[in-house]
Amino acid sequence: MKRRLAPTPAASDFGTLAATHYENFPVGSFLVPRHLRRHVHRIYAFARVADDLADELRDAAALAAYREAFLAHQRGTAADVPLFVDLRATIAELGLQEQLFLDLLDAFAQDLRITRYADAEQLFDYCRRSADPVGRLVLRVFGHDDPQLDLLSDRICTALQLLNHLQDLGDDLRTRDRIYFPLGDLARHGVTVDDLRAPHANAATRALVAEWLTRTTALFREGWPLTQRVRGRLRYELRAIVGGAAGCVRAIRAVDHDVLGHDTKLHGLRRIGALLGAMLASGPPRALR
Repeated sequence: MKRRLAPTPAASDFGTLAATHYENFPVGSFLVPRHLRRHVHRIYAFARVADDLADELRDAAALAAYREAFLAHQRGTAADVPLFVDLRATIAELGLQEQLFLDLLDAFAQDLRITRYADAEQLFDYCRRSADPVGRLVLRVFGHDDPQLDLLSDRICTALQLLNHLQDLGDDLRTRDRIYFPLGDLARHGVTVDDLRAPHANAATRALVAEWLTRTTALFREGWPLTQRVRGRLRYELRAIVGGAAGCVRAIRAVDHDVLGHDTKLHGLRRIGALLGAMLASGPPRALR
C-alpha cells in the first residue's frame, strides 16, 4: 500500500509557520520586503516540513514520498500539493537551483541513517547540505548570485547549524540517538556517551563544547562581511540572525558551557535586545569577536 504523504501547510499558512516555528532565529521577518516575503515563506515551509518528517516523525518513507512529490511538481506531472505548486512558481520566477532543495532533502534523509560522525570533515559535509542551501536560496531571493557572497553565507549557515547542535547536544542523543560532534573529538576530551546523557555537563563535556563554540564563533566572524556587502533590508535581516546567535553564544558561556543542564536559547527581552543590538552595530557582536 502506498504511504500517504504527511500533510503540508496550505499557502495561507506559510507566513504563520515561518513566524511561529520553534527555531532560534528569525525567518521571513518584517525586514523582508513584502513582495519577497512569500518566496522566503515557501522555502522555509519546504525545509521545515521535510525536517519535521525526519526529526519528529522519523519517517523515511514519508520523506522519500515528499521528495518524489516535489520532483513531480517540478516536472509538471503533478499539481495537487499547494506548497509544491507555489514553490514551483517561486523557483521559476527567481531561477532557483533545484539542487539546493535536493541537498536539503538529502541531509534530512541522512539524519535517519547516520547518527555518528567520525571527524569534522564528515560533520561539515553534513552542514554543507543541511544548512548552507538555505542561505544561498535567500541570497537568490534578494537578487544576489555571487560565489564570494555564497561562501560568506555558507560560513554563517554552518555556524548556525553547529550552534544549534551545541544547544541540543543532550536532547539529540536522548530523543534521536544522534551525536553530531566527531567521535574523535569526544575521545580526545575523554567524553563518553553516558556523559552526554547526564543532567549536567562534566568538565570534559564543557571542554568539548568550549572548543566547538570557539570554532563556531570563528565561522560567524568570517561570515559577518556578508552583512555589509548585501543590499537593502537583507543586511539588517542577516544582522538580526547573527545577533540572535551571539545572544545564544553569550548564554552558553554564562553557564560555563553546561548545555546539558541549561536552556541557552533566547526568549523574550533577551532575544529582542540581541537582535536590535546587532542590527544597529557596525561590526560583529562582541560575543563573536
